[in-house]
Amino acid sequence: MVATVRATLKRPSSPAGDPEAEERLLANLLEDAPEAEAIDRKADFKGLLELRTRFFDAVVTEALASGIAQVVILGAGYDGRALRFRTPGVRFFEVDHPNTQRDKRERLAAVHARTDDLTFVAFDFNQPGLAEVLAKSGLVTSARCLFLCEGLLRYLPEPSFRGLLAVTAKASGPGSIFAASIATRIEEEDEVALERRQDHERRLADAGEAVLTVPEASVVLRWITEAGWSVPSADDFAAEAPGPRRGYLLVQASH
Repeated sequence: MVATVRATLKRPSSPAGDPEAEERLLANLLEDAPEAEAIDRKADFKGLLELRTRFFDAVVTEALASGIAQVVILGAGYDGRALRFRTPGVRFFEVDHPNTQRDKRERLAAVHARTDDLTFVAFDFNQPGLAEVLAKSGLVTSARCLFLCEGLLRYLPEPSFRGLLAVTAKASGPGSIFAASIATRIEEEDEVALERRQDHERRLADAGEAVLTVPEASVVLRWITEAGWSVPSADDFAAEAPGPRRGYLLVQASH
């Protein structure tokens, strides 16, 4: 579904980037994606994803312009930003479950995408040891780093959610950035919205992506600061999208 929508978007790329390689990856994914017609009926999903994509693309562009030379994509899935925003001297790290990475690497090879400046880090976020795995993979923990966490956190149990916030803060130098999309609970959720959300979460669970942690916005912002990050910006991007969804934060933190 994500690939279907992103394939329609106009997006930036770095001067040395290879957006065509990302487009080939998306095309490869679309062979296994739902019919685009079905996605067209989900205007709220499309609107949210477009806003979310625009946010993370801008974060990457600004971080690279500021001189950050390490980009860690947490729960990378089939994200193609390491291709689109390739920059000399910058190392991208993609962290995800070994099974997902195995499939992605096969697809990247099939579309002849260059990955020599990309480090794949196989890791289960429900297990401890992320800091050690990143260090062994070559991440310089004393240097600035950009962490991207898009569409991941709500699928983690609370200890893993909070642990990820703390580990990333400790595994990076001063001036690092943590950017995340975070689903939050609405304190005054009406009956229709509650039923819609519960139905959506049931469908996600049936697809193998059970929603495990969705705190209130004030709670998650407190977790972020307690982990060692500051929170200069946190906007409810669902409020800008079509449809009734609310309570999705775009957060950019630093330390």
